[in-house]
Amino acid sequence: MPVVKGFPLEECIARPADGGKTYPLKEHLLAVAEACGSTAGDRPERLRFLAGLLHDAGKSSRPWQNYIQGKTKKGMPHAFAGAMLFAALFADLLEVWQPARQERKRLCHLAVNLTQFLYNHHGRIEDVNGDFPPWTGIIAPTEIMEVDVPGLLNLVALYFPEIDDRLQMYNKKPQSLVEKISSIAGPDCWPRWATEMATWVEKLLKEGNPYEIGARLCLQQENSRLITADRLHAGDFLADDNNFLTPARAVSALDSIQRYCSGRRSEMTGQADRSILEVREKWRQIAVESFLKEEREKMFTLELPTGYGKTMAALSVALRAVARGLCRRIIYVAPYLSILSQAALEIKRASGLPVLTHHHLSVLQGLVEHELAEDLLLETWQAPVVATTFNQLFLALFPYRAQNTLRLVGLRNAFVIVDEPQIINADAWNLFLALAEAATAELGSKFLFVTATMPRTDGGVFGRVVSLGRAEPVSNRYQVEVGDTEDENSLAEKVLKSYNTCGSTAAILNTVRDAAEVYRRLCGEVHEGELYFLSGRMTPLHKKEKIAAIKSSLKNGRGALVVCTQVLEAGVDLSFRELFRALPVIPSLVQAAGRVNRHGEGEKGKLFIFEFLRGGEKKTRPYVYRGGEQREVTDICLAENRVFDEATAGRLVHRYYQMCFQRNTRQTPLEKILEGARGYYTAPAGLSPFGRQVPQYGIFVPLVFGELPPEVDLAMKRFGCHNPDEIWDRYAAKGFLSSLEYTDKKQFMGLMQHFIVQLPEETAREVGEPVEKRAILRIKGESLYSRETGLSYVATDDEKEIWFI
Repeated sequence: MPVVKGFPLEECIARPADGGKTYPLKEHLLAVAEACGSTAGDRPERLRFLAGLLHDAGKSSRPWQNYIQGKTKKGMPHAFAGAMLFAALFADLLEVWQPARQERKRLCHLAVNLTQFLYNHHGRIEDVNGDFPPWTGIIAPTEIMEVDVPGLLNLVALYFPEIDDRLQMYNKKPQSLVEKISSIAGPDCWPRWATEMATWVEKLLKEGNPYEIGARLCLQQENSRLITADRLHAGDFLADDNNFLTPARAVSALDSIQRYCSGRRSEMTGQADRSILEVREKWRQIAVESFLKEEREKMFTLELPTGYGKTMAALSVALRAVARGLCRRIIYVAPYLSILSQAALEIKRASGLPVLTHHHLSVLQGLVEHELAEDLLLETWQAPVVATTFNQLFLALFPYRAQNTLRLVGLRNAFVIVDEPQIINADAWNLFLALAEAATAELGSKFLFVTATMPRTDGGVFGRVVSLGRAEPVSNRYQVEVGDTEDENSLAEKVLKSYNTCGSTAAILNTVRDAAEVYRRLCGEVHEGELYFLSGRMTPLHKKEKIAAIKSSLKNGRGALVVCTQVLEAGVDLSFRELFRALPVIPSLVQAAGRVNRHGEGEKGKLFIFEFLRGGEKKTRPYVYRGGEQREVTDICLAENRVFDEATAGRLVHRYYQMCFQRNTRQTPLEKILEGARGYYTAPAGLSPFGRQVPQYGIFVPLVFGELPPEVDLAMKRFGCHNPDEIWDRYAAKGFLSSLEYTDKKQFMGLMQHFIVQLPEETAREVGEPVEKRAILRIKGESLYSRETGLSYVATDDEKEIWFI
């Protein structure tokens, strides 16, 4: 007979003591159970309670307790025990409850999922296998004897008296529990449950549009409920009203925006076209009024030409929704960090509200199995206003790790502003729309898409999408001219000639390497302080300092010649007389045009489009714009319109989307929704908003550029850091992160973001050095980072240059 070797539950801890505060495991299990379900609820609610009660059952083993108490360095898997016990007790409950046929199917659907989520609650989300439970072939049923089975079963007996006799039998005869767990793999248990689950899903899918219903089933709500309850209680985080935006604060923020916009108009008077200044305020009011007429709807669009104040218009709509009691949080989502940081700052200044900024924290391969402290901090989006990226929103809707599901709690009752949605990859667009619509139905969210180039929504939204307005240009600010081909040398010559003629010129290239090569050819050709470079391979502080310098130079009438990648293309409030753009696709072209004579401050500006050939031979456009049909449709549109102005641009965008849709409706990717609904969760998991992506890793660069923003300066002082090196020292110090309370950890990791550059794996390993059990690398030497171009290209000690395409 197996001998129970577990550590007494009453003496177990869930995590080490912190500042004299202890964390008993039993208390943790009960807290998670109560957050997941209710013993006073219906049967599904009771099953959720049971799952929460058993989720960390494996932590009552002696090896795990020795590990968490610091007696041994190596931990052990613990999630399997909760999954095994839950499945065994569910089998008992089914026998006792004797549910009707349809309820049995519903309960099996829930229980199979909960078993799967319990088993993987510290790892990747895996598919449900209908043939056997998740531990089969990995963990033997006898391993359950490693935990305190009597203590756990006695705890369960307090809340499930209907199976008390069985629980007592397992205590008296531990071998019977092992046999029960072994029987789960038998034909009368797991395979039958999986069949019941499948028939329940098929029944649901037939009750309406299968993609719409399937999208709701794909939302990892059960997983999110469990993970959120576990992580937040383990992290000693208490949700309160400070995490939400009240109607009163929203009204106050709306008043603040009114004053902000009035002040901006006064500042710009005489510097911008008066009609554009007036139309910005007009459309802000139109958007709010249109929303109030349709406030019960869930999905909205707002189409405004670049420079027409879409951020303030969208924010005003979101605040009005909160003021009306329809939402409790605002989440602003941008494609790039350059847009995100600028928009977050503008939202903060305009509304007077604090903004939690959350973007990607990469982890090196080999560290993903660790629950790194920083991974748990920003992902819950527990703040009144959150600014985040497309990548983070997609991880909420298409999670591939259990931890990613934390963000769903942040989406509940949130007003989500999606800025520049046209940047989302065409193959991901309909899937994204379907899951966003599911979030509005299941989580009470509202989504507003704002852009000058809105894609079609009828391929992924199955209900209504309400337009809050579509503005036509009130002035013709620019003219587009399509040219032939350019290489590094010819483009540098043309850009220099343009700059010497008009005094403010920019060139946007498709890749970092292309931009860097053109920049290098221009160095020394203009006066010092007039040539600028921008790319995503620069720290946020560095990019911010560069953009501020460019803006100051343009505002004060000094010269500014800018060479960059797409970081300038959307969301950056800069305006040039002439702009050169390597051939992209139509929506990107129109977004780039938004940086030409942006405020109508002068005569019509010029946008020159050309095909760029690296070295005069290599086409680099496909590196960024991988969709062949989008490139082909763009080329057709531009062949018919070699010269056009802003008044024509809107019609060109409409034709582009129409032609793309006719060629490919992108309905095939929706099949992933049906796969996910049926338990094949890896099908939609990890969907990228930008198509195929190279893994990125964070590099900490301890350099300061310009004057530190007040919030960065205050945060450094708060943590006793006099310079960036000391920030790193604290981050790398053993025990520092774990010593901080949740809010302090969140602030510290937010501070670190200002000094981080994301790089592909190969380059990251060349220029960065890792620290054990830390997600971020430190740059090997400050000399590797250029104060002009960041890490856009790097000359190493062996004189080898590392390039980014």
